[in-house]
Amino acid sequence: MSISKKGIGTYDSVRDQDIVSTKSPVALVTMLFDTACVLLKTAMRALESSDNQTFHQSALHALQIVLSLRFVLDTDSGSELSQSLFGTYTTIAASLKKAKEEQDAAAIATIYEALDELRTAWHSVAEP
Repeated sequence: MSISKKGIGTYDSVRDQDIVSTKSPVALVTMLFDTACVLLKTAMRALESSDNQTFHQSALHALQIVLSLRFVLDTDSGSELSQSLFGTYTTIAASLKKAKEEQDAAAIATIYEALDELRTAWHSVAEP
């Protein structure tokens, strides 16, 4: 690995640690939704331009984010909200996995709309 790549990797690691240590959990969730929405837009554009590698990478990364959001929910508390979000994230993840496998642009667009609604809701919670 070249010195510049190693330096950039180290910088990215430090930056990521700074973000996690200075942001509230709600702010981190909103950042994840923002990123997932950008990734789905990238996947849709890649699908339109027949860029299969970018499509699969972007869709997979968005799927990983949705699964991560599901994983961090406190479902043991029995909270109705946690249970509802768990079901929602599970449905979105399953739909995204299927849409990715089938390269279904319409399904990806629908999933984007769902994630964008959730993103908007999280942003409204995050605002003071």
